[in-house]
Amino acid sequence: MEICSICKGRESIYYQRHSGLRFCRECFIRYVKKKVRKTLGREVIRQHIKIGMGLSGGKDSLVMAYLLREYFDPIPNSEVIGLIVDEGIEGFRKKGVELAVRFCEEYNIPYHITTFQEFIGCTLDEIVERARERNITANPCTFCGVIRRRVLNTMALELGCNYLAIGHNLDDIAQAVMMNYIEGDIRKLAMLGRGIEHPKFVKRIKPLKYIPEAEVKLFADLVGIKYHSEPCPYSSLSYRSEIAEILDLLERRHPGRKYSIVAGFERLVKYLPLERESKVCRYCGNPSASEVCKVCEILKKLDILKN
Repeated sequence: MEICSICKGRESIYYQRHSGLRFCRECFIRYVKKKVRKTLGREVIRQHIKIGMGLSGGKDSLVMAYLLREYFDPIPNSEVIGLIVDEGIEGFRKKGVELAVRFCEEYNIPYHITTFQEFIGCTLDEIVERARERNITANPCTFCGVIRRRVLNTMALELGCNYLAIGHNLDDIAQAVMMNYIEGDIRKLAMLGRGIEHPKFVKRIKPLKYIPEAEVKLFADLVGIKYHSEPCPYSSLSYRSEIAEILDLLERRHPGRKYSIVAGFERLVKYLPLERESKVCRYCGNPSASEVCKVCEILKKLDILKN
C-alpha cells in the first residue's frame, strides 16, 4: 500500500507525477482548496465583493463554484451568483443547464439564466447552419466562444459584479497560450495575461488556472459533485482540440510541461505591449480593438445584425 506523502499515515489515492507526491483523499482536497485560495488572494477574497460565475454544468465551472461558495460563505457583505448561458445546442446543452441549476439550488447559490436566442435572436445551431449556407469556414467554437463571453460579461455588468469568474483550468490556459503563440497573435497573448480595463468590461478571474484538468475531475468526484461529462458535439472540430492532444502527449512524456508553459508565459506577459482599449464598436458600443467588435462582425457576416 502506498502512503500519502503529506500526512504520512493514510493510503494514497493519487500520484502527482510532476512533483512525485502522493495524496490521500483528505490531503488532496485540502491541497486543491489551499492552492485555489492562494491563486485568488486577499484582493478577491474579501468583504463587499460580488462575483458572477460562468456555469456550464461541467466539472470545471461547478468545482470553481463549489470552492468560491466555500470561501465567501463566511464573509459578510459578499456574494457569489451563477450565470448560466444556454447556447442552443440540440441534444446537448439542456443537460448541462439542468445540472448547473440543480447545483445552485443544492448549495443555495442565486443564479440567472439567459440564452443565445434571447441575446442575439438565434441559437448556436442556427448560427452554424447559417455559416454553412454562406460558406463561412470559421469553426463553431469560434462563434460560441466570442458570443458566450459577451453574454456573460453583459450579465455580470448588469448585475453589478466586481469580477466574472471563469472555470478555465491549467490545461485550458496552456492551450490558449500555445494557440496564440503559434498564430503569432501578440495582442491576444497580452490580453490573456493582463485583460483590459474599460467600464463595460468586468474583470476576469480564473480560480482553477493552476489546477490541471485531471485534478479538477478528481476533486469533483471526491466531493461528490454531479457534473455534465459529455463533450460538446462541436468541440472535436476545434483547433484547440488539436493543441490539447499535442500538450497531453508532451505532458505524458515530460510531466510538468503544462505548468512550465503557463509559468513562462506569466513571466513573459509583462513585457508584451498592450494597447489600451480606447475604441468602441459602432454597433453595440462595447470596447473593441477596431471599429466593429468580433461579436458584431460575426453577426453581420451571418446577416443576423441588421444595422
